[in-house]
Amino acid sequence: MVCVAITGVSGLIGQHVLPLLDPDPDIERIVGLDVREPARRCRRFEFHRVDLASTELKPLLDGVDVVVHLASWPDSIADEALMTRVNVDATRRLLEAAAAAGVQRIVRVSTAAVYGAWPNNPVPLTEDAPLRPNPEFLPAVHAAEVERMLGEWRDEHPGAVVTVLRLAPVMSAALDRRQLPARLVAGRPALRIRGAAPPVQVTHVDDAASAVALAVRTPLPGAYNVASDSWLSPEGALELMPRRFFPALPTRLVTALLRRAWSLGIGDVPPSIVPYVVHSWVVANDRLRAAGWAPSHTNEDTILETSDSLRSDRSVFAAVGAIAGALAVGVTAWGVRRRRSRAG
Repeated sequence: MVCVAITGVSGLIGQHVLPLLDPDPDIERIVGLDVREPARRCRRFEFHRVDLASTELKPLLDGVDVVVHLASWPDSIADEALMTRVNVDATRRLLEAAAAAGVQRIVRVSTAAVYGAWPNNPVPLTEDAPLRPNPEFLPAVHAAEVERMLGEWRDEHPGAVVTVLRLAPVMSAALDRRQLPARLVAGRPALRIRGAAPPVQVTHVDDAASAVALAVRTPLPGAYNVASDSWLSPEGALELMPRRFFPALPTRLVTALLRRAWSLGIGDVPPSIVPYVVHSWVVANDRLRAAGWAPSHTNEDTILETSDSLRSDRSVFAAVGAIAGALAVGVTAWGVRRRRSRAG
């Protein structure tokens, strides 16, 4: 019988993992750890409201066989110190507690963004590609640092198994409207950059959850990409999203406008995301497929499901109105300056 502890159990993926583990007769107990109460519970489940960065964790992990580490701050925020505390410092404390409690397996949900978005990326990226996150995009930088910490922890604990699941952007109708993938899909205007045509790839939350469940049931040492099969052209992806009003703009202009809106507190799309909408970072899922996993959703139906859900949520469009207005003003001002410089 196995005891599983899940950090971030109240989040999107955690709430989809619980019903997959609940009927498993080999799982004796599930310990949920989060800063907020979960909306969904299950049998043999005990919940603890904790802050991983400050709570004494070892007593909560005593008797635990597998730790599923979902807790993280996956989006950029202005408070970088808080992001570091949640993503890096909390993970360090969790690993120390896991070692003290004798935990033998850790499953970490990471992101494919750790590969970085660069013009010389192969298409697709495999797990053997180096980790080189774009330095301004802190969620990816933190994720790569956590993977480094996990590698050290594994080396220091012979016999322990560490599984890292690198997910393409997670979407579904259940997506939190405040998360970055939702803001990018719902954005009006859509974030489009002149000359950029990167392929688009996503992961349905159900498929992300099934990958986690597989890693809980079966020891999977190493890193595994998690994504829908293949990818879409940017044109094909845009056809599935809410319609756009503005044409594609130059990279430098989009970056400058996003940076200005972000610094004023009226933008909800960080300028650091720009490389990830300019260059390819799609991944191959062959390694996880060989381990027995298969996606049940395509890129098309995942994006369409998310887009349809967001279209019906007017609050999202109200939230992105400010950034749309800022972009409109910025584009107008930029055009005026260009005309004046030419006239001069």
